[in-house]
Amino acid sequence: MFGALFSFLQFSGKTVATIIYVIAATIFGFVFRMAASAFGFLGHWLANRFKQPLLEAFCFVITPFAHAMGALAHAHIKLKKSKGLGVKHTANTIGELGWNFILGLGRFLRKAFNYAAPAACVAFFVALIGHASGLQYTISVEYNGNDLGVISNEAEYSKAQAIVQEKITYTDNDTAIIETPIFNVRMMRTDDVPVDTDSLSELMMNSSEAGVVDAYGLYINDSLVGVYNEEEVAKIQAALDARLAENYDPEAIVTEFEDKIDFVEGRYLETNLVSADFAVEYILGSTDVEAYYVVSSGDSVSLIADKLGYTTDALIAENSFLADGVHAGDIVTYHYKEANLPVLTTHYESYDQTIDTAVQYVYDNDVDQYCEILKQRGSDGYENVTALVTERDGRESDRTVVSRYVIEEMVPRIYVVGTQPNSFIEEEGNDVIDYLGTCVWPVGGDGGYISSLYGYRSWDDSNHKGIDIAADRGTEIYAAADGVVSFAGTYSSYGKLVIIDHGNGYETYYAHQSSILVEEGDVVKKGDIIGEVGMTGSASGNHLHFELRRYDSRMNPFLCLGGAGDHAVWE
Repeated sequence: MFGALFSFLQFSGKTVATIIYVIAATIFGFVFRMAASAFGFLGHWLANRFKQPLLEAFCFVITPFAHAMGALAHAHIKLKKSKGLGVKHTANTIGELGWNFILGLGRFLRKAFNYAAPAACVAFFVALIGHASGLQYTISVEYNGNDLGVISNEAEYSKAQAIVQEKITYTDNDTAIIETPIFNVRMMRTDDVPVDTDSLSELMMNSSEAGVVDAYGLYINDSLVGVYNEEEVAKIQAALDARLAENYDPEAIVTEFEDKIDFVEGRYLETNLVSADFAVEYILGSTDVEAYYVVSSGDSVSLIADKLGYTTDALIAENSFLADGVHAGDIVTYHYKEANLPVLTTHYESYDQTIDTAVQYVYDNDVDQYCEILKQRGSDGYENVTALVTERDGRESDRTVVSRYVIEEMVPRIYVVGTQPNSFIEEEGNDVIDYLGTCVWPVGGDGGYISSLYGYRSWDDSNHKGIDIAADRGTEIYAAADGVVSFAGTYSSYGKLVIIDHGNGYETYYAHQSSILVEEGDVVKKGDIIGEVGMTGSASGNHLHFELRRYDSRMNPFLCLGGAGDHAVWE
């Protein structure tokens, strides 16, 4: 059974194509019949809907002609019959026919008018609307009885009114300057050109009952200061020139006012004219300004006074605390005069400047942690700089570097920093390092060797107050940490001594120097050269006696040096 079914379903390609064709033809025939029925229904509906109007229109056109033809035939018969009845009868017949023609023509014309009149009205209004839509309209302005022209919209008048109002700032409020305009809407003529706001404002000024004169408005930063005639403007210009001359710099490429200053020529109300005296006084005047200066490390009273344009005595008079010296972070009050109209001068400046030594760190696991050794001291570089400098009444307000030329390359300062666990610091604590940071080994060259430790010495039964580092005479001595030189000179058994104040009570001592290379008050950085190894004072050989103190209490120097590190200790 299944085999028979399978055989039945095995169609050839031709059989399948035939089936598809039959189905498509059936669908197309059905759609065609439905469309034909729909169009037939629509045609029948249209025929019923417009049959009567079309019939009436046809009858309206044909009926007069049919009546005319019938009337002509009837007239011909009557005239033919009247020939034998005499001239009078014929004349009456012609008169009757003429009257009937006139009556028929009247009925036709009346009926034609009933149809033609509405159509003519519709055509007329369509033409009228089309013509009106092509017309352009404008607004004419009448001001104080004068026709000022046309504008595109009322906003243009408002702008012009604002311009006029700006020019009458100093006019008495009781004076009627701005009249109420009259606006009229009318069709634009071919010679009508809309008036712009500037021209409209001038026309309004000319039409005002108040006096209008040619004058100059002085504007500072776009704000009207006053209105002046030519004579007063000359006085103001002379004052402006004098201010520029006060800041004359032959090397300046630009000398100009910081503020925007303009004279605007125009027509102004005569009541606005004022004297130039106030403007001249303002241009040449100044105000007192109080300012503050924050003291930086390395500043001194005399240096600050020079920076601020003061004498030392005058600066101390305003800041009495300066009599005891200055410290970084102090705030110094000073005063100066600032011009009402500051003058800016711009010039190029070329100068050599130092390229500060960069600091690099090299980490070494063979060196104890907290030990720091200066491997390469380095040196500053030098460069030539060209800058564009702007000064504001003689005080620099901006500096922009435009080019740099390196004269001598900078050599970096390189420190070797230990990373190996440091048992000494772990046992003794690292409070000193927390404040001072890791200090550098104070002797250059190969670092020398430690000839005497801190504390009790059995060989001379004494308590040594520091450490001694033996080295060749003339070996460089380095500042162990940043600070300010508080003493530089010869002191008792210390010989030539340098003391550096590191702040918070910490000081380091460098004794027995053969040569001191710093002065009291100098600001030094870690690793800076401050002197050379020697044997001045009570010393039996060339060495550096190095001490660490806090509030004059001596401490083990290894607390800031991280121990002896790999420096040999003589025993």
